[in-house]
Amino acid sequence: MKWDVLIPIVLSLIVTFLIGGILHKYIKVKTTSFQEDYFIGGRSLGPFVLTFTLLASAASAGTFIGSPGVAYNSGFSWVLILLTQVGMGVYILGILGKKFAIVARKINAVTLTDFFRERYQSKAVVLGSSIGVILFISAYMVAQFVGGARILESITGLPYKTGLIIFGLAVVLYTVYGGFRAVAITDAIQGIIMIFGGVLLWIFFLVKTEGFSGLIGKLATEHPEMVELPGPSGATPLMLFSYFMLFGIAAIGLPHASVRGMTFKNTESMHKSIIYSGLVMALFSIGFATLGPFVKVLYPDISVPDMALPTLILDIMPGWVAGIVLSAPLAAIMSTVNSMLLVTSASVVKDIYLNYINPNASEKKISKLSYFTTLIIGVGVVLFALTPPDYLQYLVVYAIGGLEATFFAPIVFGLYWKRATTWGAIVSMYAGLISYVVLGELYPNPFGMQTIVTATGLSILIMIIVSYLTPQPSQQIINKFWGMQKNSSTIKKAIG
Repeated sequence: MKWDVLIPIVLSLIVTFLIGGILHKYIKVKTTSFQEDYFIGGRSLGPFVLTFTLLASAASAGTFIGSPGVAYNSGFSWVLILLTQVGMGVYILGILGKKFAIVARKINAVTLTDFFRERYQSKAVVLGSSIGVILFISAYMVAQFVGGARILESITGLPYKTGLIIFGLAVVLYTVYGGFRAVAITDAIQGIIMIFGGVLLWIFFLVKTEGFSGLIGKLATEHPEMVELPGPSGATPLMLFSYFMLFGIAAIGLPHASVRGMTFKNTESMHKSIIYSGLVMALFSIGFATLGPFVKVLYPDISVPDMALPTLILDIMPGWVAGIVLSAPLAAIMSTVNSMLLVTSASVVKDIYLNYINPNASEKKISKLSYFTTLIIGVGVVLFALTPPDYLQYLVVYAIGGLEATFFAPIVFGLYWKRATTWGAIVSMYAGLISYVVLGELYPNPFGMQTIVTATGLSILIMIIVSYLTPQPSQQIINKFWGMQKNSSTIKKAIG
């Protein structure tokens, strides 16, 4: 048991719990709407908090544990692939941005499915949305818990399953207690830890090793394929385009990320966050994955690739510094799981229970059900994570692709195309979801591209064709989303 490493991590978790407790009290006393505050933070986030809650929801165990693990065996071709995620925050806020914020306020949307329900007026769309969220976000959360358990395993020497239960229950209980406002503010705190930890790691790496020239020379001699293109990752131009879709522009379809478009305080916050997000994501992407190939030279016999970065950190750093640095990926994992638990919980409570079971439920009953649902989902995901995948990052990629194939077309066309119809949304949503799963099993990487390109392309094409073949939306829907309502000018003024 490495107590000198573990103590700084425990202290950071204690601080996180304290913040969650304080903000839980704030929700109970200050807010006028439990749903709005618990699920989207009262639409009050400034640029700094918005940036880190957006990126921390995306820069997860895959970025900090999985990517160095893949790069450990695949080399710098994977680092090049990962750079496609640098613009993720820019695309999400830039494309959704102000229009999504205005629409969400006009229709009082708290979840993505609220938007779908009002735009398409269809139970089939709401149900498809809920299925996509529960299926793929649950898989995504499994990957996060695996990453957290791997870190605790490396520090404490405890069995993987013991570390998983300790870490998983801590994160689930914190999220249940604090809600979105706690998540968003601690995302900002944890984001600072991520950057600080990455800087410390690189300083110690350069001081303790031979530096770039010596290690790259050894890598080129012992593993030449890891410094070449396309390399073991298969970084061909078509595959790079695929990952640009996956980690870049199609990230608009990630419910736990796109919901951030409902949360910013005003346009100035959004514009600043667009700039900040690109810079911070570049640091996250380059800073950690680049170390993977170097770890291969230093420790060529690591049996579990996802342990590459924790092994390096524990070897080259003093215990207390290693604890601070390892709290960075733990912070990222916590942030991502927080966001996903709330999105999944909202899908059950808001999108299913309130819409179809008990529309007149009281705020007190909604709050109790929200806490209980978040807890049950979290515990269920922890149980699924008891059997971890060989490569954490591949599970992350699969989950991201499934979410994007399901949601990208209904979100973008529903927001910007008046002609997008209910049937267009229904067929495109289910076509994206089903084709992604089927192609992934029977014909992965069709046409030399990642499955996300084919599935999303099919979903977009079907949205356009079916929308033109079916009756256009009612004038009431057009007026609601594109017309001027009584409170529209007030909303625009409020968000700048």
